[in-house]
Amino acid sequence: MDLSRVADILLEKIKKDYKDDIALVVIMGSYASKDTYHKSDLDLYFVPKTERGRNLGMVFIIDGIGFDFWPISWERLEQIANHNAKITSIITEGKILYYGSDNDLERFNRLKAKALDGSDKHKFIRKAQEKLNEAYRHYFKLLDAVDLSEVRMQAMEIIFSLTWAIALLNRTIIKRGRGKLKDEIMAMPLLPQDFPLLYDTVFVSSDVAEINNAYRQLLKNTEELIRKEQTREREAVSFRDKLNGYYEELINFYNKIYYACETGDLYSALIAAVELTLELKEAFAGTGVSLEQLPGIVGAFDPNNMGRFLELVHEHEKQLVELLKSNGVKIRVFRDPDELKEYMASL
Repeated sequence: MDLSRVADILLEKIKKDYKDDIALVVIMGSYASKDTYHKSDLDLYFVPKTERGRNLGMVFIIDGIGFDFWPISWERLEQIANHNAKITSIITEGKILYYGSDNDLERFNRLKAKALDGSDKHKFIRKAQEKLNEAYRHYFKLLDAVDLSEVRMQAMEIIFSLTWAIALLNRTIIKRGRGKLKDEIMAMPLLPQDFPLLYDTVFVSSDVAEINNAYRQLLKNTEELIRKEQTREREAVSFRDKLNGYYEELINFYNKIYYACETGDLYSALIAAVELTLELKEAFAGTGVSLEQLPGIVGAFDPNNMGRFLELVHEHEKQLVELLKSNGVKIRVFRDPDELKEYMASL
């Protein structure tokens, strides 16, 4: 069947009766890339200007081939251009068949330029991390799966999220997917270790444990790849400048832990210890100073020996103060409100 004839019929109708209702018609997919087979469909979407135009959207079948002429708003295209959906290729690879005005054409081309802009490395790394987190949620479901069918379903969900994460990390897009997905990813410069071997597991194995182990490793390898890129792109910052004035606020976390230990509040003690550790991890990031120099208070938490835990938290605070001072961070301490008053008067 001549697919172009189908497109021509739709375009003729728009030009005749919907010129004021349709901004754009875009073709995408296999027909646009000239990679078709005898049952290939015609992937078309359009941007409506009016509700009347939106109502022109339809799905239909001709000669056993399904067609979807679907409406999509400018606002949704904006989201897609910002890489908030995996289908960014509908913009970057789409070919315009019709535009209502020069303004419509320019607006689409601006979205295409945005979608192709990979200059903001930090944005792409952040989005890659979000997709990795999504993949971990599917891995949790994979662990809970009771049969091979569900294991394969969750493994494929992991593939969908991880390959998107890898594409984002490479600041590019997935154009085709399905059978061509592996080759697309393999052509990218940044790849998780052992990617092709681990990727193939769900396609070649019926062993639940083998699939489970492979995708756990693929997740870990992808996480390591993202971590390396985060380290590479993180701008070095001055420890002294970043931590200046930090301890004066952080001391309240220590006070919460001390009070929780004194009152036997196990819950608050552990929660505050975790919050303190996360705060320090964020503060030390990019400074070149390692948080590993301080005792690990979260691992030391022991509900059966809170006295030892309390001692270690005191030691943690002592070592932090020493570390700050040795790196040139000044800590502002007043003996009492009167001393604060004197200081304020001197300003």
